Amino acid sequence: MSGQIFTVGKDSPLLSYLFELYPERSRTGVKNLLSKGQVLVNGKTCTAFDQPLFRGDSLEVLAKGVSIARATRSDALEEVLKAGVKIVFEDEHYLVVDKPSGMLSISTARGSAAKSGHREQTLYALLNQYVKVSARMQRKEDLLEGREPDRSTAKIWIVHRIDKGTSGLLVFAKNERAKDILQSKWKDLVVERKYVAFLEGELEKPQGAIQSWLVENPKSLKMNSFQNEVKDGQLAITHYRQLGLFHRGRNLYSQVEFSLETGRKNQLRVHAADIGHPIAGDEKYGAQTDPVRRLALHAATLVFRHPYTGKIVRTHSPLPEVFKRFEPWT
Repeated sequence: MSGQIFTVGKDSPLLSYLFELYPERSRTGVKNLLSKGQVLVNGKTCTAFDQPLFRGDSLEVLAKGVSIARATRSDALEEVLKAGVKIVFEDEHYLVVDKPSGMLSISTARGSAAKSGHREQTLYALLNQYVKVSARMQRKEDLLEGREPDRSTAKIWIVHRIDKGTSGLLVFAKNERAKDILQSKWKDLVVERKYVAFLEGELEKPQGAIQSWLVENPKSLKMNSFQNEVKDGQLAITHYRQLGLFHRGRNLYSQVEFSLETGRKNQLRVHAADIGHPIAGDEKYGAQTDPVRRLALHAATLVFRHPYTGKIVRTHSPLPEVFKRFEPWT
């Protein structure tokens, strides 16, 4: 039986209506349509025998293979969600995801996990598997429904990354051309990119800009900051404004919003240390406290103009629940 779409002609319980639609099938066979997720009421999968139908409702009965393909895609998405990752935007070209703290964006051969032989789950690997399964199931569904499937290679490309300890938004591309376009025109296409952090102590200035040249130390893997241009240095510019004062126990913290003019490795962490107020939990760059047992840095807002559609894509990630442990200073 191929997929079919009906407009419900009268009020009726779902199972009774299906018996009338398929009088040639056994009662068990009709019930199996529901139990196997092949029935959609007004676009939503329904398995309840007594689901009420009303005149004018849309009823879709999927081919068995189509329902299996959709269920498999749903399972692949569930694996992403179980890892604490949220997909906040997705189309044929891009994925914008909300990453939890503690997950690597992509593997690095220099990491301690690689040295120990332990393969740590990365966001890249997780999303790559999701995209591959989704594409394979979509091809199967297209074939079953008589559409020409997209046979291009399914994988993702990383457009930019955020540190393991940082949570929040980042973009992946679904094809290499999409990646190249967004990366090459990043400054023109990215309209807004903001982070929220809790810095140790009270800032001397409530807002300002920080500029320096960053060079990575190959031994410590730390970024060194220089006020004047140096050989191999990358110019880094960060704008900040204080949002409020908070405390955790006896320690005082400034909640700060960062806006990136450039996007260098560890830029925000280094610049927070440069002004004498490291990000809480950032021992690598001089923090003395770790009040929420993680780096207190979150990529909260990402707004960009879609290179293919020209439309503005607005994404926002709320502050992690753990940040509520910071209490307003009164």
